[in-house]
Amino acid sequence: MEVAVNEKISTPNLGEADELFADLFQEVRIWEEERAGGTQLGLEATTVDSLFKTKITFGNPKDNLIRLTRKRFENVGIELTPIRAQQMRSEYNFYYMTVTVNMRPQPGTQFKMLCCQLNLGPKGPDEPIVQSIFPQNQWRTVMNWGGGLNLGLNGNLEWEMGVDASKAAEITKLPGALQAHVGNKNEMKSFIVVPDYNYEVGRFDIAAYGEGTSECYWYIQEPDLQTMTTVQFGMVFKVPKTTDTVTLHGVAWAEPDMNWLVANLRNVRNFLKEKFVTLLKRRNEVSKQFARGAAEEWTLTLPE
Repeated sequence: MEVAVNEKISTPNLGEADELFADLFQEVRIWEEERAGGTQLGLEATTVDSLFKTKITFGNPKDNLIRLTRKRFENVGIELTPIRAQQMRSEYNFYYMTVTVNMRPQPGTQFKMLCCQLNLGPKGPDEPIVQSIFPQNQWRTVMNWGGGLNLGLNGNLEWEMGVDASKAAEITKLPGALQAHVGNKNEMKSFIVVPDYNYEVGRFDIAAYGEGTSECYWYIQEPDLQTMTTVQFGMVFKVPKTTDTVTLHGVAWAEPDMNWLVANLRNVRNFLKEKFVTLLKRRNEVSKQFARGAAEEWTLTLPE
């Protein structure tokens, strides 16, 4: 499944997914006990149980919530663009925030997509506005190089990336528009937000969008989720100067590779309830119904 950058994917119903797993596990266990007896889980029940026990949690968004001020940029020798300087002076306060998603996949499980949606409030005339987000698909090539990255902001509050000096030859091969935002991290002149940023997901595709709205979306496709435990999603947002608190609603979930699930349930598939037989035939079309995820909401007092 490929996700277009302007395509909003609906969030799964995590409560219904839990109920679906409980029902499927019961069905598989009945089948196993009728054939093998005993209490030890077979391949089929272990597969369902491992998926169900895969956990996704959020870190605390207050951990890296900072206000971006003209003085902070001046202190590191960065001149804000006229429009950003004017907005900071008279209209908006700007903030940077990192939201961490922690995933603990059980051994042997296979997933095809990790998703995160963040929604800022309140809505209405004082609604927060997302200025920029990270990561985005344009950074995929650089992030696939692996290793620690220095992630920062320039005077227009756009992302810049510093990489190890050994990557100098690779930088020259990047498209010009991207090359201008990538450099040696030891010589990086930007407002450093996250030094040694790691994004160890192997090779992946990503769709991300949200600038100019109060919502952000990331869809990471075909990552190596067995090697990934933590993903950081970065956001710069602005609020009217009279705003001192915002709400943040987050939903993160992983969708299993249904081809893997169907293969592991091949012996029992035709003995399940009709609804499961129908679902499994549709494979990855229904992966969201088997999603593992978490939903959280926070009220954030904005720092001075």
